[in-house]
Amino acid sequence: LNKMIHIIITSYKEPLSTKKAIDNLLQQKIPKPFRIIVADPFPEMEEIILNQYKNHREVEYFEDPGKGKSFALNLIFKKIFSKNPEDIIILTDGDVYVSNNAVQEISNQFKDKSIGIVCGHPTTLNPRNNKYGYWSHLLFDEMNKTRKALAAKKEFFEASGYLFAIRNSIIKEFPIGASEDNVLAIMFWQRNYKIGYAENALVYVMNPQNCEDWVAQKKRNIKGH
Repeated sequence: LNKMIHIIITSYKEPLSTKKAIDNLLQQKIPKPFRIIVADPFPEMEEIILNQYKNHREVEYFEDPGKGKSFALNLIFKKIFSKNPEDIIILTDGDVYVSNNAVQEISNQFKDKSIGIVCGHPTTLNPRNNKYGYWSHLLFDEMNKTRKALAAKKEFFEASGYLFAIRNSIIKEFPIGASEDNVLAIMFWQRNYKIGYAENALVYVMNPQNCEDWVAQKKRNIKGH
């Protein structure tokens, strides 16, 4: 069976950064065949894909019904489900971009048949010289150390919604309203799959820069959990 790499980008009203995320992926050495599915509720994104990526048949638009990220992901999971466990589904967001080796690094992790889900390495783009930037460095550095240690001990840890990947053929859907990076890690763990950490697969993230955004992000995370 020919293995397929599905890359899902979920985006919302961020056409410029989503375009950067797509371009960044297209420049990578991706083991073929692959496809990039951009889920977005706005027709503006569909136009960008139809006009600017018409020569890239591997890039396709998926109309997000606007009922939340997990609802859209469940629809895509059903659409791309296959019985081939060598198929990989990579998930990332439109407001972040990944390092040029990210897809290869994640693919390498799946050579270990016991691994069902792989987490990328979030890296903050914020400067250290202010409170919120400093917090983001502190948090991301700590998470990197923790994930690295837990992966080495083959213990449970959560994936990061900014960049993670799962084997196809195992899960068709997951509970709506939950944080996908948390619940999918649990679902794979319950099925006796290990969690891999691709430390060299970087995903660059701009974190909240003021109190309002920081509190909103924390509330969202807590609610999802």
